[in-house]
Amino acid sequence: MIGVIDIYWWLLWGSLGFALIFLFLGNVLDGILDSLFDSIGEFLNPLLLFGTLSVIAGSGVLLTKYSGLNHVLVLLVSLLFGIGAYFLIYYFLVIPMTNAESSTSISMYDLEGEAGEVITTIPAKGMGEVFIKSTNGSRSETASSFDQKEIKQGTRIVVVQVRDHVLYVSELTDL
Repeated sequence: MIGVIDIYWWLLWGSLGFALIFLFLGNVLDGILDSLFDSIGEFLNPLLLFGTLSVIAGSGVLLTKYSGLNHVLVLLVSLLFGIGAYFLIYYFLVIPMTNAESSTSISMYDLEGEAGEVITTIPAKGMGEVFIKSTNGSRSETASSFDQKEIKQGTRIVVVQVRDHVLYVSELTDL
């Protein structure tokens, strides 16, 4: 005969198993199940579903084994724990993860104040090209002289301003 604690154990191991499957095959399964979870909404994504089921099952096992509560009360308390975990997971994991950017690219405006090197001579009233290294990678950008002076190839520069997708640079002098 299957006892109540066995049902909680099966639910716990099953939800943890699905969580591990989603951990290792998440990208594949995400594409397959994307339409299903998109139609249901963000409120029932796999992270929430299996996390909540794990909390309900785990608290069911612990309360059944270590408390003197009857099975109906254990189920109700476990459901309350699960609902609490659901909202904690939703507000502290799902929402921040949805709003997080996974891009390492930077905006051109982030280049203001960065040092670089002229790779194509910048005329006093014209455009040239500069090379800028950063922690996010290297990039070359169109540049113009901020001081309206010619800046020769190989000269160290600093980006003073970004306007209309053009870097305005000045020669970087040692102090």
